[in-house]
Amino acid sequence: MSRITLEVYLARLYTDAVARETFLSDAETAARAAGLSEEDIDSLRTIDRAGLRMAADSYASKRAHHRRPKPSFGERLLDGARAALKLRQGQ
Repeated sequence: MSRITLEVYLARLYTDAVARETFLSDAETAARAAGLSEEDIDSLRTIDRAGLRMAADSYASKRAHHRRPKPSFGERLLDGARAALKLRQGQ
């Protein structure tokens, strides 16, 4: 298989908790089912499992942060006005 196939599979491991846990429970079978080559399967045997989980958690946290709704211009303007009023009142 191509390097692209391996990269796509790794991206799935970072973003899909079920695929990641399936891989971590039986890496060879999961990688074979994904259609990876023997060479790619061999390279995945030595993957840093704790690092994989940590990276996946980090990416999930970043995705969640980017999904948060951004305050509107009006909300930001009101927040600024409130902060200026507090400064003016000496708070």
